[in-house]
Amino acid sequence: MQTHLPLPANEKSSPKRGLPQQKLIVASVLAVAGAALLALGWNKLHDWNSVSLPDENVGLKVFDRLDRPICTLLPNKEYSPVPLNKIAKSFQQALIATEDRSFYHHSGVNPESIIRASIANAQAGHVVQGGSTITQQLVKNLYSPDSKRTFLVKIKEAIKAIELSQRYSKDKILESYLNFVYFGRGTWGIESASQRYFAKHAADLDLAQSAYLAGIVNAPTRLSTHKTDAILRQHEVLDNMVEEHYITPETAAKAKTEKLVFKGAETRPEHYAYYLNYVVGLLQQQEHFSDDDLWNKGTRVFTNLDTSAQILADDCLTRGIKKAPSGVSQGALVSISVKDGAVLSMVGGVGAFDKSPWNRAVAPHTAGSAFKPFVYLTGLESGVLKPDTTIYDAPLAIDIPGQDSYTPKNFDGKYLGPITIRKALALSRNTCAVRVTQAVTPGKVADTAQQAGITSKLEPTLALGLGASAVSPLDMANSYATLARSGVRITPSFIRRIESKDKTVLKNFSSESVKVFNPEPVAELVDAMQDVVQKGTGTQARLFDRPVAGKTGTADGARDIWFIGFTPDTVTAVWGGNDKNAAIAGNQVTGGTIMAGIWQNYMKSFYKSHPTPPGAFAAPLTPLAEEVDQIHFLPQPAGIFDNITNLITGRDQDANPVPTAPPFNTSNTLPPVAPPLQKDFGTASPRKTHTQAAHDNKPKKKFRFKKLFNKLINLF
Repeated sequence: MQTHLPLPANEKSSPKRGLPQQKLIVASVLAVAGAALLALGWNKLHDWNSVSLPDENVGLKVFDRLDRPICTLLPNKEYSPVPLNKIAKSFQQALIATEDRSFYHHSGVNPESIIRASIANAQAGHVVQGGSTITQQLVKNLYSPDSKRTFLVKIKEAIKAIELSQRYSKDKILESYLNFVYFGRGTWGIESASQRYFAKHAADLDLAQSAYLAGIVNAPTRLSTHKTDAILRQHEVLDNMVEEHYITPETAAKAKTEKLVFKGAETRPEHYAYYLNYVVGLLQQQEHFSDDDLWNKGTRVFTNLDTSAQILADDCLTRGIKKAPSGVSQGALVSISVKDGAVLSMVGGVGAFDKSPWNRAVAPHTAGSAFKPFVYLTGLESGVLKPDTTIYDAPLAIDIPGQDSYTPKNFDGKYLGPITIRKALALSRNTCAVRVTQAVTPGKVADTAQQAGITSKLEPTLALGLGASAVSPLDMANSYATLARSGVRITPSFIRRIESKDKTVLKNFSSESVKVFNPEPVAELVDAMQDVVQKGTGTQARLFDRPVAGKTGTADGARDIWFIGFTPDTVTAVWGGNDKNAAIAGNQVTGGTIMAGIWQNYMKSFYKSHPTPPGAFAAPLTPLAEEVDQIHFLPQPAGIFDNITNLITGRDQDANPVPTAPPFNTSNTLPPVAPPLQKDFGTASPRKTHTQAAHDNKPKKKFRFKKLFNKLINLF
């Protein structure tokens, strides 16, 4: 153990501080305090358990994906304890000179210091000095951090401070204090603060940096966010060190002129806070695992957290939201390994965690068009959709008993006529998604999404096809990962194992792997989802060195905006919005214009720090058609296209200009196919085998219907 700091040169010969009047006040206050102790009763004041300092077993030891230690967690705190000899002596001196000059001489409480502070505060009209010793502050941090600052609480803290001084050396008390003191922005302990502000270990702090951090301790919430005030406070600390003869005036003057380089860390929220807080919640849900096991037995938890990916996620999300249009003030990001379902990074918000601990990455948000892949997968899985199925992108009104007609519209207010599944998905055409939802039934769409990995409740209505239900970013990432695995769902995993302090494995965690979809329909869908990124609504997410599939999403009023994308090895979901669920003005506020850009920045940075071969997605035997060659229309309930059919055949030109559907069939059976469609346009073609597709080289006669349809659509 390091011996205590050398006394200042003038310590023994320095004149006594305080005036005779102050001595009289001290004596009077002590007498009153003594009487108060007798009146209140020692037992009442001594109702805490025997005081002690934390040992090496305190807290939860957390390790990352590579078994490297991240930090030690206490309830509502994160810290990285270090021994006193690993803390710069300049910082120790700066703190003692500023917070407790008599630290090595008092018995835990310094009455003269209390009176001196009281007089100074009374003269100034506000608090300018604190009277608590370092030992008293340590007691407060350990035993009563949330207590109201009543006279009784302060007396209790004083008693415990005296007990600590009797049981432990000054060095041990100082070491504990420096490891537990708060530096603002969710940062506890000098090692974490050194890393947070200056990206270096506490042992490597120079004088200017030491004085800056020592100054923050006095008012951490304010000074950690107001750099100008913190610099002024740093100068006061350096002056205090001169007064105590730790440094010379010349050294102090030089330190005051040093330009502090913060590495940008002081402006960022705590990188791991949302992830680790979620891990703690998972541990608390474990059977036969008490809070005592969690916090007081030296338990070690090994997570799937990729520390570099987490820092990148935090940085990219924060920068992206700051650049977003007004109204987009919050976001979330989740990144999952396709291989094993490991959650590599999770950021639940933008800003300081201690001010906004709500984890938006696991909270539900309206999915919007990011939900559409499950609509088309349902159609492909059931056989309702074929690779060359054509869907009408046209005005649509659906009668629902007891309600107004359901009339979904496209985002741009335009209609493209007959288009392929591939194009309908790439351009996120709403009317097409609703037509498919009606054809396969909303209940089956909900089943598909939940099989993929969505755990939230999904309302089986036609609006589900447009993502009207709320889903968390974690669920969206997990369900898209199922697509990236060719239909295999793996439960997302945050924790790999739990060990005792002696490294005995208490529990191993393994993820369930289940094949939920046939690989061919998934391959067809993923192949089409690449068009979303290459030439659809998600072009800002393109990575030019590897394949990307994904989908944008924009809920009503841009209240929720999304991009979920994946490469062959990693899937990442990014959400944006605001905590008030307020609509955001502007036609350019979409998942494709904002969240896709954040996704791209994160994934580019991810692959720079994680060099990985580009890989490839599984190729479908029969890719979805690129263009409309032959018309194989999507089967729909009888009557839904009657108006269009009549227009084409020249019948009933005065019919209602907006096609309507009969009441929605809520049963699990598919609606009947409309005979006019079969008669006029033929039935949907069967799937081709790989051999048939390879040898079918006959040129197809392009169906010249699109121009006619576009003219007819103007009648609507």
